Amino acid sequence: MPDGTGGGAPVLRGGWPVLGLLPALRRDPLAVFARARPLGPVVRLPVPGRHPLFAVTDPAATRHVLQENARNYRRTPFHDRLKAVLGEGLLTSDGGLWQQQRRLLQPAFRAERIRRFVAAMADSAAAMAARWEAAAGEVLDVSQEMSALTLDIAVRCMFGQEPRGGDAAIAEAVQEAQDWIAARFWSLAPDWTERLPTPRNRRFRRARAALDGLVDRIIQARLAAGETGDDLLGMLLAAQASDGAALDARQVRDEAMTMLLAGHETSAGTLAWCWHLLAKHPEVAAAMRAEIAGVLGDRRLPAPEDLQRLDLVRAVVEETLRLFPAAAWFGRLAAGPDRVAGCDIPAGSILALSPWLLQRDPRYWPDPLRFDPARFAPGMRPLPYSQFPFGGGPRTCIGNHFALTEMLVALAVLLPRVALRHASAAPVVPELLITLKPAGGLPMRVERAGAEGRHATPNAVSP
Repeated sequence: MPDGTGGGAPVLRGGWPVLGLLPALRRDPLAVFARARPLGPVVRLPVPGRHPLFAVTDPAATRHVLQENARNYRRTPFHDRLKAVLGEGLLTSDGGLWQQQRRLLQPAFRAERIRRFVAAMADSAAAMAARWEAAAGEVLDVSQEMSALTLDIAVRCMFGQEPRGGDAAIAEAVQEAQDWIAARFWSLAPDWTERLPTPRNRRFRRARAALDGLVDRIIQARLAAGETGDDLLGMLLAAQASDGAALDARQVRDEAMTMLLAGHETSAGTLAWCWHLLAKHPEVAAAMRAEIAGVLGDRRLPAPEDLQRLDLVRAVVEETLRLFPAAAWFGRLAAGPDRVAGCDIPAGSILALSPWLLQRDPRYWPDPLRFDPARFAPGMRPLPYSQFPFGGGPRTCIGNHFALTEMLVALAVLLPRVALRHASAAPVVPELLITLKPAGGLPMRVERAGAEGRHATPNAVSP
């Protein structure tokens, strides 16, 4: 068993007896990582349990873990909490199973194949734009609205189905599942407590049953039709292992659930943060509208080739991902001993890697809390691993092209038609559950495009 000494790694003090930093990590892990940063590139965080925990606060050390010595690192026990919903999908699997899944699914997520979904994405965004135009003057929770939009896109693009009235119930089930997993993430409670008939466990089981029912119905309908189809589920059903054996039914379910949930909430959060930032910077929104008009002309919906010319829209998305990465932190488990940035890492250690921390680090980003899309203008390249919102190395998020495409499409369709301004003067505070979201939602008032400049809030980003 590893001794957890971490030779050479400084230790972050200030924890509780026995519990160490666990209460602080449960309350606000990002604040703990920020406290660790001044101590060095690798810092030990005292917590109870058999896995020593280290915070990695340096781009070179992050690159070592994710890329240069990626073979030594595995998914962590934290990922097991996701398996209650996702099963053994690509996000939670490891080893040989993960390698097989990645090889099978990679072709379906290549940029050239994602282009075929642009029309469906644009149709979803256009339907929302029409609804927002009809709701001019009303206050909407934009966090929920973006979740509804990306769920709509997921159902269209991944399962080839028109959204139906049950989507609201599915969105509620997604949120309940996320809340349950987040509550257990830093818990020391044994796994058997998940089976206790507590109100939260019962709500979670109902939510999981609703999600399972949705995915299973879609898969069975596709199989009964006798055709795979040309969407992502069709590609999954048609995927073959190198020896010619098809994925079994459970694998198909787990991958479909992972595509639905992982590809839905991450993009929704980023789009919500985009609207938050644009409300604070109406001059940027106006410049984006001018760019969109210049590229699309009289057309309301973008074509795939248009997206490559929306440089400012893309830069705004990238800057939003820098300030508010959906995966604000994630972990890796050391399978064997390692030495990272001069610090000994015992086998069995967990290394916490935080895009939030490095992407707001003044050593790599001047005036890091300032919203400045020019950081991502064509030709600009950040220091490797000072920005990694989609992870890095062999386990870079397989859906990064899909996510970037749907966000570009959504903004290209919505921005020319509507504007949003904050409905409250209260600060917008990030809340980290599984993904990073505005705490308590994001109430914003819908206006016609061009009207928001009169109500701009100060040019500042909530920390």
